[in-house]
Amino acid sequence: MFYNYIKIGWRNLMRQKVFSAINITGMTVAFCVAFLLGIAAYFEWSYDQFHTNKNNVFQVYTAERMADGSVQNNSSQAAPFAPTIEKECTAVQSATRFGWDYEAVSYKDKSLDLHVTFVDPAFLTMFSFPQLEGDKNALQKPDQILITSKAANKLFQGESPIGKLVQINMNNHLQPFTIAGVMADVPRNSSIDFEILCSFQNVIAGLEDPNTWDNQAYQVFAQLRPNTTPAMLEQQMKAVVHKYRTNKLNSMKENGVMPGADGEMLSMRTFPVSDMHFREESNTGGDINPFYPWMLLIMALLIVGTASINFINLSMGRSFTRAGEIGLRKALGAVRTQLIMQFWCEALIVCSIAFMASLALGLLVLPSFNRLFSYHLDSSILLNVRLISWTIVAFLFVTILAGGYPAWLIARTNLIEVLKGKMSLGKSGFLRNILIVVQFVVAVLLISSTVVLWQQLHYLRTRPMGFNTEQVISIPVTGNVDATKVLARMQQQLNGDPHVISSTASFMNLGAGLAGGESTWKVGFDFNGHEAKTVWVPVEYDYLQTLGLQLVSGRDFSRSFGTDSNTVIVNEKLAAALGGGKDVVGEHFEFDGQQIQIIGIIKDFNFKSLRQGIGPLALKLTPSLQAAAIFVKVKPTDLPGAMTAVEKAWKEVVPQGDFKGSFLNENVNRMYEAEARLATIIVCSAILAIVISCMGLFAVAVLVIGQRNREIGIRKVMGASVSSIVALLSGGFLKLVAMAIVIAAPLAWYIMNTWLQHFAYRIEIQWWLFLLVGLAALIIAFFTISIQTIRTAFMNPVKSIKTV
Repeated sequence: MFYNYIKIGWRNLMRQKVFSAINITGMTVAFCVAFLLGIAAYFEWSYDQFHTNKNNVFQVYTAERMADGSVQNNSSQAAPFAPTIEKECTAVQSATRFGWDYEAVSYKDKSLDLHVTFVDPAFLTMFSFPQLEGDKNALQKPDQILITSKAANKLFQGESPIGKLVQINMNNHLQPFTIAGVMADVPRNSSIDFEILCSFQNVIAGLEDPNTWDNQAYQVFAQLRPNTTPAMLEQQMKAVVHKYRTNKLNSMKENGVMPGADGEMLSMRTFPVSDMHFREESNTGGDINPFYPWMLLIMALLIVGTASINFINLSMGRSFTRAGEIGLRKALGAVRTQLIMQFWCEALIVCSIAFMASLALGLLVLPSFNRLFSYHLDSSILLNVRLISWTIVAFLFVTILAGGYPAWLIARTNLIEVLKGKMSLGKSGFLRNILIVVQFVVAVLLISSTVVLWQQLHYLRTRPMGFNTEQVISIPVTGNVDATKVLARMQQQLNGDPHVISSTASFMNLGAGLAGGESTWKVGFDFNGHEAKTVWVPVEYDYLQTLGLQLVSGRDFSRSFGTDSNTVIVNEKLAAALGGGKDVVGEHFEFDGQQIQIIGIIKDFNFKSLRQGIGPLALKLTPSLQAAAIFVKVKPTDLPGAMTAVEKAWKEVVPQGDFKGSFLNENVNRMYEAEARLATIIVCSAILAIVISCMGLFAVAVLVIGQRNREIGIRKVMGASVSSIVALLSGGFLKLVAMAIVIAAPLAWYIMNTWLQHFAYRIEIQWWLFLLVGLAALIIAFFTISIQTIRTAFMNPVKSIKTV
């Protein structure tokens, strides 16, 4: 019987090739989009889920109360913190510190920049990173390291790495290490990444005071004992804070900080590593908005829902042309269940064809999808049992929704009416109109969101940052090099070059450079009896001139003053916090055992992304600086030539190193890659939604107008003009689109206004934006249905009356 249903269903589909093609095309595209967005969402949710102890290992972060009552969260901890909680907190089974950097790893005459991570031995048992071969206790010894399989192949080209001696730059000098083991490559869905694992004792050896609690620079993970809870650990860490952070607590009291609801000014808190990918408190995780994968899933559902609405509308519309068939089936004894199965089988055929086609199309466009959205997905993800299960459930649900409801509606029609060749689906016209409205609500909502998002992205990229972004090249300094010598030799190489105006260096790059992001160093110091906090940036001479920073008061660093190595220039934000309205130029404070003088104030500039407001900043002149970035200001007349000249100079100075120079405006744009990716996803979804909606609108217009041929013929005989007939036929559909615009506009405003609140600098959403989007939707809808309305309006009225 089921085979018979399929056979008859296939014949019916072949008789209605146009409508079948519309349904199959719409569902194929919708399934393909849902497939790609669905696996992307699943990939985001899969981050850090492969760890066996994922629910028992926690990252520790600090919640520090401010004088204004706000709370600042920071996951950086002092070097002694991990061993202290391991000894003094009974809830802790083991703990590990975590720090990393890109270092040049040398073997014979070969050198590669690799991701070197410093951890304690407990790291290997806390996290599920398999060791393929070698000594399981390698991290117990400071002079031994573990290397991933991929990194070993790059460095040794197929040779066994075990026992090989390599050199890594440690504390500004080359240090030999023996490779004691090989690790499996880190999964792509891991927040923690590394190519080399090295004992944290190497970090301790480079610290002036390993026991200080003032230098908060490392991540800490703790594994709990059985039958303990994170709340127990957080309670026990209160004693650690009061025992070892007394200076900090006293300083906070002096600054007027009040305890929170828990009675603490400085609290240690935790979250499981399974949440690390979505936690902004974690410097290790991706800091991805938890709503992002849900947004991908919602987009997929909206697209599939739009295509399903087309299916429902067309199925109900075509039922008018199948009244005789349905009546005959009922007269011959077909029961409602059989009719439902017949029509559902037709839906199953369409959805099955579309599903198979969508998988093939999805695999075909997956590489382009990866490039477009910066993913690394591959077809192996389709072998995941959980994903396969959810896909099957979703497919069956769509077929029941798209085919089952129209089948049920058709099967319950009155036998006498259908035998007469008439068919009434009751309120189906009302339902059809509701579904068309829903389709265009989705389309208008996505288009409006796209426009707002692109406006905000354009604003972020074009708003002045307060420093020169067009003419300055930033060059990250990485690898086994002496950054001081590299800067001196670079300046020597560039001296006299016609492209170059000036150069300088800094401990902080600006924007997202090719070797990393916008890392900052935040410090605290005592100023006139009160604690002050600021981002502390060691710089070289000519920093203000090279970056085009504006001096408001005082003077710049000068080689004419021999004492400028103990001076700082502060921004307006820090000056206001220190002086309370008074000029702080000439004031002194103590930092790191030195008396520091403020010699100048610069105009505030955005040294972080525009998601954040401008914070306090201090520029400290540091001759012989081990810089993280070199900045070169070039003439605007030949920017490509300038980049070539700078790269040539770099190759002369560091022939074995990679050149990762980029203009600062490129660095700024890279800071907003997440927003750009989101915008691209919404743009593609909006285009697909409007195309699928218009396909459905066109098909419904063909069906509805086809049922009014006789009416139109009579109207033409009575003298109706072509324009009046077009207006009559189009008016009903355009009213539905207008209704969708009225519903979608306030909804889009609320959603996008909420999203904009995450930015310190944002646009104002203008009312005329929704007016333009609405007009665009009306125009698109009109042209979609005008193809059929104009054709119908020009038909011979005599032929229309005779053939209907």
